[in-house]
Amino acid sequence: MGNAQSLTRTSGALDSFVAELGGDVVYEGSLGSARFLKTVKCRHKNGYLVVKIFIKPDPGLSLRKYHRRLKIEREALADIPNVYGYQSFVETDKAGYVIRQWVASNLYDRISTRPFLSIVEKKWIAFQILNALRDARNRKVSHGDIKSENILVTSWNWVYVSDFASYKPTFLPLDDPSDFSFFFDTSGRRSCYIAPERFYTASDNPDISAKKSRLATEDGEGRKDGKVTEAMDCFSAGCVIAELFLEGKPLFTLSELFKYREGELKLDTQLAAIEEQGVRDLITQMVAIDPATRPTFDTLLHTSRGTVFPECLYSFLHNYVYSVNEVNASAVFSTPQVSLTTPTSTVTSAQRAGGHIGPSSPTLNGNTSGDPLPSDSDHRMERIWADYESVEPYLINESVEQTVMDVKVDYTPQILSSRPFHDVLPVELNIPNRESKLHSAWNSHKRAAAEDGPALIILSLVCANIRNCYLPSSKVRALDVFLALCAHLTDEAKLDRMVPYIVDLLHDDAAIVRASALRTLMQVLMLVTVITPSNAAIFPEYIIPAIAHLARDPEVLVRCMYAQLIVPLADTAVRYLEMGQALKAHGTYKLSPDAQEYDEAHFEVSYDASMSDLQNSIEEQLSALLVDPSSVVKRAVLHNISSLCIFLGRQKTNDVLLSHMITYLNDRDWLLRYAFFDSIVDVAACAGGRSLEEYILPLMIQALSDVEETVVAKVLASLTNLCELGLFQKMRIWELMSATLGFLYHPNIWIRQGAAAFIASAAKHLPPSDVWCILYPSLKHFLQSDVRDVDEKSLLLAMKQPLSRQVFDAAVQWAMKAEKTQFWRSHRSAKVESPRESMATVRQSGSASSRARSEEDEAQLAKLQQLGMTSSEEAKLMSMRDYILKLARAISSFASRVSVEVESDALKATGPIELQKLGVVPQTVFLRAPESEGRSSRLSTLRTTSDFMIKSPGTPRTTRTLSIDQGPTSAGAPFEDLRRRLAIINGSGSSLPIPASREPRSPVPHPLSIDTNAVPPSASSEMPHMLDRPSSPAESTISTANSAFRAMHRFPISGDGQKAAPAVGSSKASATGLLEAHTQIRSEGSQSPSGRSSPVSVAGTVRGQDKPRVPSIIPISTYDGQEAGISNLLEHLYLDNNRDLQNDFGPRVHEGPVRRRNAARHTSFMTRDGTSRRLEASLISHFNSHSDAVTGLAVSPDHMFFVSSSDDKTVKVWDTARLERNVTSKPRHTYNQHHARVKCVCMLEGVHCFASAAEDGSLHVVRVHVSQSGQLPKYNKLQVVREHRVDTPGEYITSMVHYSTDTSSNLVYATTHSIISIIDLRTMRTLQRMENPRHHGPITCICLDRKRAWVICGTATGVLSLWDIRFGILIKSWKAGLANKGRPGRIHQCLVHPTKGKGKWIIVATESPKCGSETPSQTVLEVWDVEKTTLVETFVVRTGRTSSDGVDEPKEVSVGEAETSPAAAIAALVRARQESGNTDTGTRRAGIVGPDTPYGDAPLPPSPDVRAFIAGSEFGGHTVVHRSHIGEPESRSGARSSARGFLITGSEDCKLRFWDLARLERSLVLSGLESDHDKPSYSVVRDATGSASSYVETWPSASVTQSNRPPQRLSLINHNQQNLLKGHQDTITALACIDSPFRGGLVTGDRAGVIKVWRVEAFDAT
Repeated sequence: MGNAQSLTRTSGALDSFVAELGGDVVYEGSLGSARFLKTVKCRHKNGYLVVKIFIKPDPGLSLRKYHRRLKIEREALADIPNVYGYQSFVETDKAGYVIRQWVASNLYDRISTRPFLSIVEKKWIAFQILNALRDARNRKVSHGDIKSENILVTSWNWVYVSDFASYKPTFLPLDDPSDFSFFFDTSGRRSCYIAPERFYTASDNPDISAKKSRLATEDGEGRKDGKVTEAMDCFSAGCVIAELFLEGKPLFTLSELFKYREGELKLDTQLAAIEEQGVRDLITQMVAIDPATRPTFDTLLHTSRGTVFPECLYSFLHNYVYSVNEVNASAVFSTPQVSLTTPTSTVTSAQRAGGHIGPSSPTLNGNTSGDPLPSDSDHRMERIWADYESVEPYLINESVEQTVMDVKVDYTPQILSSRPFHDVLPVELNIPNRESKLHSAWNSHKRAAAEDGPALIILSLVCANIRNCYLPSSKVRALDVFLALCAHLTDEAKLDRMVPYIVDLLHDDAAIVRASALRTLMQVLMLVTVITPSNAAIFPEYIIPAIAHLARDPEVLVRCMYAQLIVPLADTAVRYLEMGQALKAHGTYKLSPDAQEYDEAHFEVSYDASMSDLQNSIEEQLSALLVDPSSVVKRAVLHNISSLCIFLGRQKTNDVLLSHMITYLNDRDWLLRYAFFDSIVDVAACAGGRSLEEYILPLMIQALSDVEETVVAKVLASLTNLCELGLFQKMRIWELMSATLGFLYHPNIWIRQGAAAFIASAAKHLPPSDVWCILYPSLKHFLQSDVRDVDEKSLLLAMKQPLSRQVFDAAVQWAMKAEKTQFWRSHRSAKVESPRESMATVRQSGSASSRARSEEDEAQLAKLQQLGMTSSEEAKLMSMRDYILKLARAISSFASRVSVEVESDALKATGPIELQKLGVVPQTVFLRAPESEGRSSRLSTLRTTSDFMIKSPGTPRTTRTLSIDQGPTSAGAPFEDLRRRLAIINGSGSSLPIPASREPRSPVPHPLSIDTNAVPPSASSEMPHMLDRPSSPAESTISTANSAFRAMHRFPISGDGQKAAPAVGSSKASATGLLEAHTQIRSEGSQSPSGRSSPVSVAGTVRGQDKPRVPSIIPISTYDGQEAGISNLLEHLYLDNNRDLQNDFGPRVHEGPVRRRNAARHTSFMTRDGTSRRLEASLISHFNSHSDAVTGLAVSPDHMFFVSSSDDKTVKVWDTARLERNVTSKPRHTYNQHHARVKCVCMLEGVHCFASAAEDGSLHVVRVHVSQSGQLPKYNKLQVVREHRVDTPGEYITSMVHYSTDTSSNLVYATTHSIISIIDLRTMRTLQRMENPRHHGPITCICLDRKRAWVICGTATGVLSLWDIRFGILIKSWKAGLANKGRPGRIHQCLVHPTKGKGKWIIVATESPKCGSETPSQTVLEVWDVEKTTLVETFVVRTGRTSSDGVDEPKEVSVGEAETSPAAAIAALVRARQESGNTDTGTRRAGIVGPDTPYGDAPLPPSPDVRAFIAGSEFGGHTVVHRSHIGEPESRSGARSSARGFLITGSEDCKLRFWDLARLERSLVLSGLESDHDKPSYSVVRDATGSASSYVETWPSASVTQSNRPPQRLSLINHNQQNLLKGHQDTITALACIDSPFRGGLVTGDRAGVIKVWRVEAFDAT
């Protein structure tokens, strides 16, 4: 291979060779023009590859020896840090392939790529090359072809020596350069790195020549012509290091090398370009002509330590950078990492597992950016950040003394006295174990290193990783490391190396990163004190355009950060401009003669023009921030405004800053107004006297009556500051004096102090004559004693007591309401007073208290006197009269202003708003009924979200088609108008027929009652629940809805149709609204739509229409205004209401069975009086189409059909209407899309859909298309509308329950892996996910609270856990099945108790222990009080002589928490197994003898364990609660009084029992009795206190019923034949109640797959 020349092929055909490597590898393009090995770049799914192809001259040529040699080399070099070997060798008939990963740049490219390498980086690269070659020599491997193209360099300057060329010839003929060109001159540059001794001539080296010819003539394939020595590699490495330090100029071409070999060429002139003597000496040693004098790599490294190469490279950096890049192999293979996505960094993610970096490695540059796991870069960044404290000592470059640069204009920014928690600069660093200040930067004057040191190596490592970090936290930490590194970097390195990476982060997805990047950028730019000519224009050309987009960033955080940094931005930009100007003045701008013309054209811009451009660009950003919608951002701009004023100059301060700032005084956020006055002094000082007089001062005087007292105090402080600056004329001071004297009586001490400070400051600026002749006479009224000096301290000591807060507040309230008053009438004359006269008026106002007063004034003053106002306080009130009146007006106008929500206000609770006082007239809007309704109804309008009101604030209603006139004469008009409008939108002329008569018992009012002036007596008596409505200036519209409407209403209103619909009037609840469809309509926890939460008040006037416009389509509502926002909102609501669940889940259906008019009414099961009637169950149908156990039954909301799920992988749909006619025993549909056993099924509330879940983890929601046509319903297809799968393989859903809210359709399900999830079926989003403790076992059942606040889950080990589903909190867990005495017993089912416990009692069916000896009694059900965790009732089945003997007295038992740790749970399980180990042997679970039962081993009798049960308050009525969360029974007064409560249980002994909870003696076994004689008796046993009770079913023992003679075989057979079809023959596993087509229907399913339908009727006991 190395001795026979390959056939030269054109590169065009190379892709055909690549194709032989398989479909995974795709040809990208050729690299270089090599002739010996064709080098191509290929694409693989894990990244790019380099493939070197040796094209065989002869297909018979074998490359096996080369393969073996390459393999040995690869294994030897596997774990050397700086060596990168081949990963794979492939041989085909046509060619041999050597494959490795592609790395973007080699040393030859890197030398000429910006940023150019600094001295320290060159040394770092040279150090790594020597390290790699030393380590390779130690493994006895030579390279043979060292050149700059074979040294790969990553983006963080890590070096890999690659392409070890053992297959290339060692010796080359001196007289024939074609061998050199063929094997070594791959670049075609003729540069030569080969040691001179490798060239031979036949005369000088006869032995080499002879060996070469021998190898050529024999079959010497795979044998070497000689060894490459260390000296040869040393020469080549010396050439590469020389090229590195000579900025890419090769040391030798081939001809020059020949001259050098002959001693005709000296290197001194070439090496003179290298500044450092040590480096020159190193290269000279390495490229010595005599191989014997060349040192070994080990010697080179040893002698250069601390001289050529800094000590820290040896002691720390090399190992550290290697360890940071070395990804933990185990971590990568266990979790798929996101690898680096830049081609330059692919190497690091290559795994060194066993030295093999194969293309199949999972993380080779796979760009899996969608993967949420942190990338390798995140881990590296985390590591550098955490280690920084220990890295920093190695970065300090001790040896470098400070050198004075030629031009060093050190513009040190003045260190602002920064206030912690106020200023964002200087940045506090967050780096472990390191003080947070930028200590080296701000405190000492060392802001930068004099020359580049090792910090540059760490910087390139951070820069390479920061762009590939996935986590925002990693990027923020990287920014901290950047700042920490600043002190150790030169200014040029900061600007050229660091700033571009920070600018790149300004476009990051995370707001926190953008904000941090902006702050770091500013900090770095501020730390720079020296710039180079190339960076002079960095601000206008790079920085400002790069950050401009952040002024309009969507996140407030980023805009706020920008606003705080705009001042440092402007200051720093000016500083850079001045530094550039200084460079120009020193004449260092001219870089070189050839750049002359460019420079002249580019740089000769005057300073003023540059400054003007800079001002314009900053002004543009500032304008955007000054009008930002968020007041936080505006406050941030005002934070440090003085510098900005100086930067902009007087003209722009007035035009830009002041004009925008003035608008802040209208803002509702008092903090912004406060910030305005905090910054106004600086602005006024800059804006000049005229602006102060004409604009600022009038606003300040007006602001003295601000509604927020803190703002008033700040205004006074600002006036004091302005006065001290001497910016006021004398006349202005008098004017301000008269406005502020009254504040000396103000109850707020801050305002009193502010006023005193202003008066004292003003007194200093007035001549003494004015102070004592004009000011003091007015001032002394406010003081207890005379003062010698008018200064702040004297005034505060001599001040009279202020007005009390109660009196002050009451006076403000009075001033707001006062109408017929003389007291508050302006006592100032209408003529304009001079400032001096106004002072005199202040003096009089305090004394002239005996003014004419109206009766109202006297009443109010009397009220104030009751609050403790004395006559002296009345005088103080008179002094403050002007201020109080202005404040009252300000408060009134403030309240009437349309509120724009401020961020800070959103966090505060607002008080009630009374719409009447604002003169708002609500308008009711009806929406068009949905088109898809199949049935016609009397009132088919769909009300928008419970009386949706649209308000037009503060405007009287204009002429409008829906207006209600005030006059009594037009009382019928609105009704006609409304009827006409509804007819239009519903497309019929009579959609509102008013029934002439109603059934007398129905308390439902007319579908629409219009209330004019008063509620008619009939209506008021029919509406007991009407809201108290305050009398309204315009008549309100009360709209109610009848039950037909309610059935179609979007929200199911709990109740049985016996209650009046809610009436809606106006309400005092605060009304806020959002123009979005998903408004939260119902008040929290309420069942019916709440009239109190009527959303949306829309600002603006709703304009009326004189003539109705003709709509292009049928209007969707009765609203005809022009307000686009309201129309948009109504459209959203309309679509939302109709889209509701129609498209996917079908229309809403009636809750409860629809009664047919002509159906015979069956007598009630239990009469209200106590006459005895017995129940009897007759079998209606027997279905056996399931072939395996029935696992669940669910009944549709309108009882039209029921569904059954089974272990035979199907769900079947059965029609109830066909039961009555016995049409067929086949199901209407069989759903068989589950390909595993179906474990549970449940119905969706209010629609014809069911959800079913199977053992393979699937969950399907299926819609049943059924339509009522004629006598029997017609069933169309089944349609899968939703599919879902649980997370983990092997996990599946065991129990589920569904409920709807206004905005979602929620399915709660529990799985075998102890997970409870709630998903919204509309969007299939998981709303809540709760993990039950795993050691409690798989969840077997769940029970949902009626108010949907909590859920209880039962597990296979008998533990009950209570979860709060609103917050996803596990409240407690306890062990049920106390009769099991600690043994784990499965919980089969749990339900909320139908009648007792106010919804906090649950009934639990647990598995009882199976023991060989027959126990006399067994607990089949337990009733637990969830709140107290106590067992309050039990249901017991026992065998005994009489009903009362042998029953233990029940006790109320409290239990503690279940085992909290898995270890405790395992221990308990083992203990229970050991205890029951002796008794459990030989017992069988099933109660039926199978064919495989050994003879003589008698089976256990069937256990009475309850496997399924249903509970309700009245059997056969509407109040069956077989779903555990239908409305609270306590709320139905009618049902509550007569509800007795019942349970129907199905058990393992195949019996169906009916338990009457009110009168237990009426309980009975409905099915499964052996003979009519064996009937159990029922009794209740209570404890002494009556708090605990036991319901006992007693069976007569065998000895009592046994007659003398055993029954004959024939009679037994006859008896069994009769009973065979009647009862279940296997464990009953599922139950459901149906009330259609007859009341008292019962569906049961068993373990054999049989479903039976029963009709339970009551007969007279006679």
